[in-house]
Amino acid sequence: MASVAVLFSVLSMLLLACYCWRRRRGPRPNLPPSPRKLPIIGNLHQLGPLPHRALLALSRRHGPLMLLQLGQVPTLVVSSAELAEEVMRSQDLAFASRPRLRSAVLLNGGKGLA
Repeated sequence: MASVAVLFSVLSMLLLACYCWRRRRGPRPNLPPSPRKLPIIGNLHQLGPLPHRALLALSRRHGPLMLLQLGQVPTLVVSSAELAEEVMRSQDLAFASRPRLRSAVLLNGGKGLA
């Protein structure tokens, strides 16, 4: 029983040390607002069975531009037409250099987003 308590104490201290180290790494980059996320799954638990409604609720709470962590993938969510156009214009080279996915071509009929 004592070994379980020691193991728990060591794990707790290790987690606390990792948490403090991550907070001290330096200033965070200027990122859009983001809801709180879980360690491994990120914000996937907040999407639920109707992701379009969950994204609408999140955008009302955090604004039209927010950053979600979907698993290990950071995802920028833009929920207004004006901001989407601005992002596509200012970051056009970043979007143009991405490979065309077959699933995206099938979903949008080979047309672009804008």
